[in-house]
Amino acid sequence: MIQKIKIFVLTHRIMVGAVVVVVAVGCYLLFKKTAVGVTRYVTSTVEKGSITTIVTGTGQVEASNTIDLKPKATGDIVYVGVLAGQTVRKGTLIASVDSRDAKAALESAKISLAKLTRQPDTLTLLQKENSLTKSYNDGWNTVSSYLNDTTLMLSNLEDIYSTGYLRNNNISGSTQTGRNKVSLGEKSYYDAKSSIDKVNKLYKTLSRSSKLEDINILINQAYDSSLVMSTAVKNTESAFNYIVTDLSYENSPDTTTTRSNISSWLSDSNNFVDNLLLSINSIKEGTISLSDTITGSDELDIRSAQLSVQLKQDAVNDCYVYAPFDGIIATLTAKVGQSSGTSVGTLITKQKIATISLNEVDIAKVELGQKATLTFDAVDGLTITGEVAEIDSVGTVSQGVVTYTVKISFDTGDNLVKPGMSVSATIITDMKQDVLVVPSSAIKTQNGISYVSTFASPLAASETGMQGSISLTQPEQVEVGVGLVGDTSTEIISGLKEGNIIVTKTITSTTTTKTGTQAPSILNSVGGNRAGASAGAMRATFHD
Repeated sequence: MIQKIKIFVLTHRIMVGAVVVVVAVGCYLLFKKTAVGVTRYVTSTVEKGSITTIVTGTGQVEASNTIDLKPKATGDIVYVGVLAGQTVRKGTLIASVDSRDAKAALESAKISLAKLTRQPDTLTLLQKENSLTKSYNDGWNTVSSYLNDTTLMLSNLEDIYSTGYLRNNNISGSTQTGRNKVSLGEKSYYDAKSSIDKVNKLYKTLSRSSKLEDINILINQAYDSSLVMSTAVKNTESAFNYIVTDLSYENSPDTTTTRSNISSWLSDSNNFVDNLLLSINSIKEGTISLSDTITGSDELDIRSAQLSVQLKQDAVNDCYVYAPFDGIIATLTAKVGQSSGTSVGTLITKQKIATISLNEVDIAKVELGQKATLTFDAVDGLTITGEVAEIDSVGTVSQGVVTYTVKISFDTGDNLVKPGMSVSATIITDMKQDVLVVPSSAIKTQNGISYVSTFASPLAASETGMQGSISLTQPEQVEVGVGLVGDTSTEIISGLKEGNIIVTKTITSTTTTKTGTQAPSILNSVGGNRAGASAGAMRATFHD
């Protein structure tokens, strides 16, 4: 058999050789895989722009201040002067409790005090008490006027030394005597400013109803300050007159005006010295006169009676509930005839805030004063701006998660926004403008080094229906310095310049051709593709 095959092959070797070649070529064509790789590049141009980082959170709207309105006295409510939802001013009477017993007790205490202090001429005693009260009121008014007027006076003095005749570059040509006078006047100005600031600080802690001793201290401090202020104006006048003469500014139109102003300030400051001293003396005389009038009663008994009157007066005051600040009556439970209970209602401020919760990662980026935008689930299309007003220093732990409360004050109000509404806040934690910005997808990092791929010139336009362009040259990798990183873009601080062409995405596609599952035959190889012949498949790989 083998011998016959050998003879056949030798006899028909040309035909056999042709068959072998055809079979080999057919097998090759049917079973080979052809893979052609094509890389496309999506590019963009480096441009200048803005980049912003934000933190978002959700929470509720609250009033910036809420207080329960509670009467200090118990009893039946006899008056309700407001309605729920009503806007009220500070000091508005909200409700009152029956005060007849308290008033009777107050009157009894006053009678007891009057018996202790009664003198043959009761009218004289009353007149002297009123006179002393008037002296304190007059002194308080004088201090108020002094602080108001001297604030403007100090500002005018400062202008003379900083931008006026007595400024440094203007007196440089004067004599040493002139410069010494200016230096003395300027020092006197700062002394006066310091003393007035001290008086103003004490003044803000007091009111007309403060203790008389405290008011007396205030008036005396104001008097001491007025002496310093008067000296400052006098020294300024002396320095001014010397400088305008020394530097021949006498004929300047501003000279006459400034001299007149200084003279007016000096007159005003001297008047305050006189008026404050008059108040001090009036209080001293009134105190001595009243004490002399009531001499004969035991001092401790009188003080005890006075204290009783004050306590009874406080008890009467406790029967009335006043609004402690401007706001809105949020709730009102008080009704005439009912017992006062523990609360008659709730007062809230018109100013609203958004209270949101942030996690420990986001809170590290938030600072006071950062701007924010607020949107509300209940009010479509409404956006209100605000800023961070308060940040919790201690977090709250719940199920292992730490959150911090942030309060955002509203820049403007809107009547559609109500306390308790849900709010979404976007806080701008950082922003840079006019900086080089690239898409974050363009930046790659390897071994701690950031880089981007660049082309020296723009690529040809992409084919229709295709993403990206083909380049005959490989892009160059350029190391870059990264600045602020936003949600989708990143600041470039070194390595690139405006107009550079960078790669934002790389797409590598592969075309694969392979046979089917049937075995080839000679006829199929010769005749072309039939059932089970090859079919093409495309695979694309994206490199962002």
